[in-house]
Amino acid sequence: MTDTAMQARPSEAARLVLPDVRRHLPRVAQRVTSAIRTAVPGYAHGDRRHQLIFTAVNSAAVYFLDRAVGLPVSPVAVDDLFRKMGFREAGVGDDLSHMESAIRGGASASWAEIRVVAAGLSISTHALEELHDALDAYVEHLLAQIRRGHAAGAAAREQDSGLARRRLVDGLLGGADPDTVEAYAEVAGWSVPAQLVVTAVDLPVDGRLDPSDLPASVLFRPGPGRAVLLTDEAGPAEAIAVITAQVPTARFAVGWLVETSEAPAAYRWAQRALALVDQGVVPARPVIECREHRTAIWLHAEPTMRRQLAQELLQPLFEETANSREILSETLLVWLETRDSAPAIAARLGVHPQTVRYRWRRINQLFGEALHDPEFVVQLTLVLKASVGLWIAGDQSDFERYLERTQ
Repeated sequence: MTDTAMQARPSEAARLVLPDVRRHLPRVAQRVTSAIRTAVPGYAHGDRRHQLIFTAVNSAAVYFLDRAVGLPVSPVAVDDLFRKMGFREAGVGDDLSHMESAIRGGASASWAEIRVVAAGLSISTHALEELHDALDAYVEHLLAQIRRGHAAGAAAREQDSGLARRRLVDGLLGGADPDTVEAYAEVAGWSVPAQLVVTAVDLPVDGRLDPSDLPASVLFRPGPGRAVLLTDEAGPAEAIAVITAQVPTARFAVGWLVETSEAPAAYRWAQRALALVDQGVVPARPVIECREHRTAIWLHAEPTMRRQLAQELLQPLFEETANSREILSETLLVWLETRDSAPAIAARLGVHPQTVRYRWRRINQLFGEALHDPEFVVQLTLVLKASVGLWIAGDQSDFERYLERTQ
């Protein structure tokens, strides 16, 4: 043993030992993870739970090693991971005895690894005492985070189950991370499917709904005028039947099956479908199947951009009289969508072919060579397809905006 090694202060010992320990960190973290999964029943199964444990253990080890050698690090993310582990244990109704034993066992395994490395560098156990004390203190800190999470989960379990389920809906529709969603699901007693259907529900102001009649497999969140259902693929029909029996005038926009992580987007689509019903673009029916109106939902995803493109691309039409604008835009849209002959377009519109030819001459006078520009034609098709339905439904805001700009 060299004099330098014998006289090494604890901080110096850390700087000598820990870089080598870090090279073995994934193996040590996996060993600790396996120990926790073996000791704690709630973590024995599931790839996501395995990943949560490994991430928490590995992150804690990295934080401890960095702090020990004096690097500026923050404990916030690690603490949050360990609180989630405790929250989940409370969610499944387990105490923390197994978890605490597994964490302490993992710390002992980590310390054994440090001692092996230290021995190889001829560093005495005495020189590592301060580092050992720091590890013990950090383990107690992590156990305190687990207990905090467990207390929060236990409190959530004691609350009304309907509230817990609504919080789960908020997490799913708000894009919460998968670990948080799964933890809330355990508290709420709901199994998160790989795929789900999001249904927006439009309720009348005086509509009174008792959600307790809904199947347990359905997640429901009420709202002022608009509620939401989360179900598996087969679930919407039964839920709609229950709600309709209580509130006959309720309207539904049923989304298509999506990955659970895509629930926030699916909720936007369903809400947009109901808004398009209100605008007269989508036919008003008690149940709107969003799949049948995906093009309209997509085209109206950016209303501000539609308005801007309409002002830019459709100016020649806006300068026509109201009657001319209506018949020319209708004829132009059919041609853009079909590229059919005058007789075919006439048959579709219910007019004489010569009428279509007359209209087409006027359209060419308005748009000229721009109709030979592929990019312009694509944009023109989309903005007309998104706008004509609004105009037919009575929305005159595009023309009013054009008049305000030009007067």
